[in-house]
Amino acid sequence: MARGLIVCVHDGFYGAGTGAGYANRAFLRATVRHLAPRVPLVVAPVYLAPASPEYDAQWAGDTARMLRPVGAHVAPLSNGTDGVTRFGGLAAFQHLADDTGRVLSDIAARLDEPPAVVAFDVPFSGVAMHLPSTYLPHLTYVPRSSALQHDPDNSERVDYERRGLAAAVAGGARVGVISAYMRRHLQEELAVPAGALIDLPDGLTADERRALPPADDLVPAAGRADFLLALGRAEPYKGFEDLLDALALLRSDYPGGRLPHLVLAAVTDSQSASPYQRQLADRAAELGVDVSLHTRFDPRLRTLLAHPGLRAVVVPSRQEPFGRIPLEAFAAGAAPVVATTAGGLAEQVTDGLTGFTAEPGRPDSLAAAIDRALATTPKQRDRMRRAGQDALTSRFDHDAAVGRFLRTVAPWAVR
Repeated sequence: MARGLIVCVHDGFYGAGTGAGYANRAFLRATVRHLAPRVPLVVAPVYLAPASPEYDAQWAGDTARMLRPVGAHVAPLSNGTDGVTRFGGLAAFQHLADDTGRVLSDIAARLDEPPAVVAFDVPFSGVAMHLPSTYLPHLTYVPRSSALQHDPDNSERVDYERRGLAAAVAGGARVGVISAYMRRHLQEELAVPAGALIDLPDGLTADERRALPPADDLVPAAGRADFLLALGRAEPYKGFEDLLDALALLRSDYPGGRLPHLVLAAVTDSQSASPYQRQLADRAAELGVDVSLHTRFDPRLRTLLAHPGLRAVVVPSRQEPFGRIPLEAFAAGAAPVVATTAGGLAEQVTDGLTGFTAEPGRPDSLAAAIDRALATTPKQRDRMRRAGQDALTSRFDHDAAVGRFLRTVAPWAVR
């Protein structure tokens, strides 16, 4: 069999409960466009059972149809959770790395030459420790975050990820870079040498730049003419409590304390609220913030970026390796975007041009930025909208980025 390309993903195949899932499917979509005829493509997702709350039948079906034109083979991987969850903890990462090594070795044995392997995100951080050394020069590991960023007190996981990166680099593997911020993080905090890094900047594909009709029912009738939107995983590093505190600070400056309604989508895949989500609800009630809190992931939430009643999109993250919400807002024509300067967000939102920025972890700074956003005129909003869409095509074209990446790591696989 001819040389092949293998893409390993933890999210984005059976469903997408994270921005990483959307980014992973965007990579797959762009790869399908660039793949040369008769090049075998294997997609190796972390297996999710249909009964898992993280499994999305519609999404999984769409993914299968997307891959069908190139005849992609699907090789599910086990992380030891019996298909219950895509992520899990360190034990799941270790189990996944071992199973990935076994499955990839079996696939490679049927190919004429070692395949190019692209493995996305931290669940695959240890895979280099489980692959034959002859495969490592053909591996690219692409972390979309790290334990050092999101779970720094988990010393076991931090150490595991460090050892995995070290093994990859020592064996000649490449490490993909999704943003300038992640490049600095990988070099300065995780000791990855510059020569091992390869750019694979995040962005949106042409398909993702098409806005869908907004789901009106996700916004209370009383707020549909005038609301703010914030959405993301329900994790403390997303800074949602900073947003609630910022709105409480702002309220005294508005006539009658009247601020736009807040649609806050701090989501997980679970049907029941997490402790953090309950904390957000309690904090909103304590502060008297007018908010609709969505706690379960719903792909329709992103359609609100195109809602005519949207006054501003707010991204209050304290930590963000990239964060796709500003780009999705630009694509939908949402303006202005208010974002902190955390990590990769600073690469997307330019204060006064494509939106307004605030210091991460500073509710007062965030309040000032939201205040500026609410004071924009229609003409200013139109200008920001055009600037955001220009940035999408000039700097964040993911189809082009994937093409450049594949021409470097697997030139024989590209049209």
